[in-house]
Amino acid sequence: MNTSAKTRFSVSVLALSAIILVASACSKKEKTVPVTGIEILPSSMEMFIGQSLPVQVKTLPDNATTAGNLQVDVNKPNIATYENGKVNALSAGSAKLIATCDAVKTEANIKVYWTMSKGSLSYPIKKASGWKVYDSPGVISYYEADFTDGTEHFIMMLMHRDLGKKIDVSKPLASLDKFDTCFLCSVRNNNDNDITIYLSRDENPVIRNEMWDVLPITATGYFSLEMVTGKGYVANIDVSLSNGQKWKLYYEGPITFENAGDY
Repeated sequence: MNTSAKTRFSVSVLALSAIILVASACSKKEKTVPVTGIEILPSSMEMFIGQSLPVQVKTLPDNATTAGNLQVDVNKPNIATYENGKVNALSAGSAKLIATCDAVKTEANIKVYWTMSKGSLSYPIKKASGWKVYDSPGVISYYEADFTDGTEHFIMMLMHRDLGKKIDVSKPLASLDKFDTCFLCSVRNNNDNDITIYLSRDENPVIRNEMWDVLPITATGYFSLEMVTGKGYVANIDVSLSNGQKWKLYYEGPITFENAGDY
């Protein structure tokens, strides 16, 4: 074979090799596997203001090649946000965590509650209810409001004349009539650890346990209940006990008061 023929042969071999390589690369090209579903765990979240909750958002199937298109957000960023795999609760209300990938969409419900706390433990206020007691038809004597997560409770009893006032728990309540009493109570469903701060007109506040024994404990701070246009009832508790325990609560919204009839 002469030099010219050898050159043509070498070129043909190289060209054939290139064709084979291209064909091989095409045969090995990754097949597109679309996302067909999105899983959010937990699928429903109940949180209180300030809480962060880890959330798993997973695309299906596991080998989906378009998973990189996943987007996760909260539809009401004033209530909660999603960041670094966590939902962060900012204010009370309802929102949705929405995960989308191409044409696939999944939602999870978020419910954020106002909070109450005893010491270092915080609880969501899931129910605000109570009683209205009347001196006579149409004349309210006092309100008794119960804020609870279902197990822990803060209960306040407030005379109608003191609605909207900040009640100091360290001194007698001058606005009361001689036989009236206001109180603030911390209690569990089974009455364990029941502590009640009683306020009267002529005596310093008395703190009792569930057995009605007077405890050698004093309290400082305040509580209040008021009506605010656009917010409904606003309840606020910020109390410190001399045994080191602190009570805190803040709530805005409706309270389902049942009428208890005349006092």
